[in-house]
Amino acid sequence: MRFLYAALLLIILTSFSSSAQVLRGIITDAQHKPVPFSTVFVRELSFGTATNEDGHFELRLDEGSYTFIFQCMGYQTVTRKMEIHQQNEPQVIVLPDMIYSLKEVEISDDGEDPAYRIMRRVIRKAPLYARMVKSYKAEVYIRGSLNIRKISAMVKWMAREDLKESKIKEGNTYLEESVNEIEFTAPDKTRQKVRSIHSTFPGGNENRGSGAIGFISGNIYQPDAFGNAISPLAPGAFNYYRFRYEGVNTYGNVVVDKIKVIPKGDGPRFVSGYLYIIEGLWCVYSLDISINEQLGMTIQLKQSYGEVREGAWLPVNNRFKIDADLMGNAGGFVYNTSIRYLSLDVNPPDLKPRRPVVTEKPESRSKAARLEARTAKMDKKAAELIANENPSTSEAYRLARINNRKAELIKRDSLRNHHEYVENYKTVFDSNARKTDSVFWNRIRPIPLAANELNSVKAFDSLQFRQSAHAADSSKKARPANKRIFNSFLFGGRVEPDTTQYFHTEGLLNPFGLSFNTVDGFVYKMGLRYERKLKSNSLLNASFRPGFAFSRSAFFWTAGLGYSSKGRYKNSIRIQSGTGSVDFNSGGGSALLENTIASLFFRQNLMRLYNRDFIELKHSAEIVSGLKLNSSVMASESRKSENNSDFSFFYTDQREYKPNIPDNPGYRFNNHRDLLASITLTYKPIPYYVIRDGARVPRPGMNQTPELSISWRKGIPVGDFDSDFDLVQLGIDHKFRTGLKGNFRYNINAGYFLNRKNVYFDDFRHFQVQPLVTGIRNFFPVVQMGDYYRYSTDSYFAEGHVAFRTPNLLLKRLPLIRNRLWEESLLLNYLYVPEYKHCIEFGYGIGNDFYNIGFFVGFEKDRFRSAGLRISFSIFSQNEIVVGM
Repeated sequence: MRFLYAALLLIILTSFSSSAQVLRGIITDAQHKPVPFSTVFVRELSFGTATNEDGHFELRLDEGSYTFIFQCMGYQTVTRKMEIHQQNEPQVIVLPDMIYSLKEVEISDDGEDPAYRIMRRVIRKAPLYARMVKSYKAEVYIRGSLNIRKISAMVKWMAREDLKESKIKEGNTYLEESVNEIEFTAPDKTRQKVRSIHSTFPGGNENRGSGAIGFISGNIYQPDAFGNAISPLAPGAFNYYRFRYEGVNTYGNVVVDKIKVIPKGDGPRFVSGYLYIIEGLWCVYSLDISINEQLGMTIQLKQSYGEVREGAWLPVNNRFKIDADLMGNAGGFVYNTSIRYLSLDVNPPDLKPRRPVVTEKPESRSKAARLEARTAKMDKKAAELIANENPSTSEAYRLARINNRKAELIKRDSLRNHHEYVENYKTVFDSNARKTDSVFWNRIRPIPLAANELNSVKAFDSLQFRQSAHAADSSKKARPANKRIFNSFLFGGRVEPDTTQYFHTEGLLNPFGLSFNTVDGFVYKMGLRYERKLKSNSLLNASFRPGFAFSRSAFFWTAGLGYSSKGRYKNSIRIQSGTGSVDFNSGGGSALLENTIASLFFRQNLMRLYNRDFIELKHSAEIVSGLKLNSSVMASESRKSENNSDFSFFYTDQREYKPNIPDNPGYRFNNHRDLLASITLTYKPIPYYVIRDGARVPRPGMNQTPELSISWRKGIPVGDFDSDFDLVQLGIDHKFRTGLKGNFRYNINAGYFLNRKNVYFDDFRHFQVQPLVTGIRNFFPVVQMGDYYRYSTDSYFAEGHVAFRTPNLLLKRLPLIRNRLWEESLLLNYLYVPEYKHCIEFGYGIGNDFYNIGFFVGFEKDRFRSAGLRISFSIFSQNEIVVGM
């Protein structure tokens, strides 16, 4: 599960009038020991809260009669009807131990655990429960606390100034609590108003995340509810989990089955714990789920549900805990939420659906009829599957997939002609949200503070008092601006004088700025960038990258100035100039890091370089929605370069560096001048978009359409400029989802030199190639089994790449690695150039966005060429480190 997704899982509260009456109490077990984090649900108010770790609770209610439901997993539910008056005695609620019965369960003839019969019914209904909530308005209280148990010596040394400035200490607990008003409208529109917020976090940082809404609205039923972990409620869950029936009992007026979730593997792709399922409705009553994340992190989620409407069980409180222990640093986040539903529009699966009245335009009737026909066909299939009271595993999965496909179809149809921009999640702060004091929080807090949280609040209030007494001493505030600028310039980072501009530098002490090649020897460079937002919703940026080549004793540089607008046409214009060494295959050859390691450690120079001085003007614009025009004009002077360095750490007596000449039969290069012009048109249909600031913005993940391209590059022979050629290219790139988590992508390009009167090797059509066993280039779209310059051509070519990627294909089914956050790929590469005819590669890869391992087999001229292993560390393709200041 993504850490950020998990950590933001939390925000929200309930507020009561100042005249409310207080009901206090404690929940204990039969031995009179406190039962921490129990649920207290007020049926008449659709309101739920929880006890603290000492079992205490506080409720502020208007006078009247209420039905209270006290519950906790592992204990019997206690229901009490109580009158609330001005004077209420503290309540002691005793929860008897729960004894689960196995007698009422029928064991199948084949000896299958009854849990599987139950889970099949839950899985086939999960898509319906995921879309049950149409809208709601709620008051939600959330409290999060961070406890720092240990800070490693390394962190104490490296971040000593930041720790000192923020006053972060081992053993401290930091608290945040907020009162929020939430309005949700299906499928994904949420409005959050923070009415009150109080934080003791260092630096006054406030949690403004929205992740808790997913759980509050019942989206535990979504297939991706647990992030990267596989949901036990999703189709295909039986491939990853075993389920064990642990008994049945009655909670109030519902019968609840206890199901243990047992993962078939270890790691962050699996959850473990317990599900409590309501028989008949086949929905969640409560859950206790844990995930063992990577890097020493454990995540635990506990949720209790209440029947807020007939047949509609929604979360009434959540407890979310993250515990981390990594490299000597240890700590934990704990979040508790309390929810009160003020208004609610739901359509429970077992109640008759309410069909909205839709007024159709005449021209849309045919589309509506087609949609109705498709959904009717799905409904017919679903009805056949629902008729079976004891569905098989395949029938349960099939029904869940039908419901998911139907929902996706209806959503896509509704959005095709809906282009109004609506911010899905919007948060606003009340003007008085931060003006509340401890008296206010003591009065409205529904979950009493634990001892460590109470100490945090007292320490924070004391600190605030001391700081206010010394407010005039400005030297005790933030670090001086000149010190931040100096640190950024020295080590790299970003400085923002205000919200409209920023400076970014890679730093003078930048390890990624050092490289080596045989033409320049050791090279060191750095980068500077400035960006400013203009009033016309546009950006102005400038960049400068100076460097020094030690073996040539030469400075080199590139500089650029650009302007871009975010209006209707998304215009962008940039002028840049520079001088230095350039790879002949600059777009698909060896990376600097690869060449540096190969040269210094293995005495193999991979890059072939020439020297170039240039000035270039670029322009891009979106003519109409999805149709983009890119053009450029460049004047340059190119010169031959020779090897100037013979240095390496190893193999100095065994190997010689190769000459700085590309290995290509058509290689031709002399000192020359180029005047090059290029123009490229790309078109990607965008049927799903919104209008924002006068421009069409694609809806994320909705437009799985191919992108078509056509380009023309011209060498103009005028004056002292030598090159004379015309290259025309056509291309298509298409990526789309297959199944829940798989995707398929293909990329095809073809080109032809219509005119090649004078084409130097730097103007040949080059290709992305990875001949190294270990490199940093990704597998797609790259030729794996050739030399960097072998296939470069000035004639014609055809190139194609196909990749199918899925979490489970071959090796991921093995117990040893199925718990890894890896994906498997099947790859096909094809290249045709006149010199080598057909070049075909077949490959298999496994890995993730950071690294991949693959095996490829290559054929050339219809004959076997080679086979080999490839390891890609694509994480190192990002060759700069950014430190925010």
